[in-house]
Amino acid sequence: MAAGAPPVLTQAAAFLSWMWLVVVGMQLAAVGLAYYNKYVAAGLALYAARAAVLRAASGPHSKFYHFSKYWPVLIAMRAHLQLSFAPLPKVLVQAEAKKGAQFIFALSPHGADNAFRILMDGMLDELFPNIHMRIFTLAASVLFCIPFVREMAIWTGCVDASRPVAEKVLSKGNSLIILPGGEAEQIMTQRGVEAVYLKDRKGFIRLAMRKNVPVVPGYVFGSNDTFHMSRLFYKVRYTIMKKFGICIPLSAGLLGTFCPLPEKNTICFGEPMSWKPAKAGEPTKEEIDKAHVEYVDALQKLFDKHKASVGKGDRTLKIV
Repeated sequence: MAAGAPPVLTQAAAFLSWMWLVVVGMQLAAVGLAYYNKYVAAGLALYAARAAVLRAASGPHSKFYHFSKYWPVLIAMRAHLQLSFAPLPKVLVQAEAKKGAQFIFALSPHGADNAFRILMDGMLDELFPNIHMRIFTLAASVLFCIPFVREMAIWTGCVDASRPVAEKVLSKGNSLIILPGGEAEQIMTQRGVEAVYLKDRKGFIRLAMRKNVPVVPGYVFGSNDTFHMSRLFYKVRYTIMKKFGICIPLSAGLLGTFCPLPEKNTICFGEPMSWKPAKAGEPTKEEIDKAHVEYVDALQKLFDKHKASVGKGDRTLKIV
């Protein structure tokens, strides 16, 4: 068991809660396919049609914050991962308290499943009391095609990860959580290795400069340690990820299941960073490149500042 792991009862509760979702889902599928297959097929067809037509995640929507904060499964998982936040920089606290405050929170690394993203939504009211209901997260389009997963994503503030959607969200005065590394960072995750896929990821910087929204660098310690990752068929899975935008991580958590290992997750935020292009709304490649270099440097300093306090003092950050 990892040092500082949560109590055994907490781990058991989290494990049972997490696996309950899988078991219930499998039972419903089995019963449905065995006895009511035609109705199940019709239901799935209607669900898929509804998802395709409504596209509720194509812009800002009302979050189900009571679900994020009080659903027992999410509470158990937060305790299981001991999810917490490092003290916020004073500059960020002051900026968040202002009327019309708006940010792009860029979080790294993605991790095998980025469970922290869903779990943290129920804690944002304590961290960002002024804007927590106006914080949305860019998420992979495929999530909105999976029954129940789609609802969980929408209820916890996820929107489709496309440029038009991101710009629409920001244009309405909302804030965004972005994981710049995306699927590429997810598939390269290795337990015990602090690595971020960032050198060629500049879209979020361009977005921030186009919309004149400050970027807040963030690092999630422990997100790369919650699963054992396999390199089996890595090249094949990487090709699928590149061509279709679908990541297939081969991972094993607690007792070899989908439940994450009890590794403490700590989210650290830096100070807001702003860049104004010479021509408003139209940053040049040189301006974007310069801002990106400054961001990468800030993320490195953020990592070095907090790594010892979270028990990762012997690690170095690899930026690829």
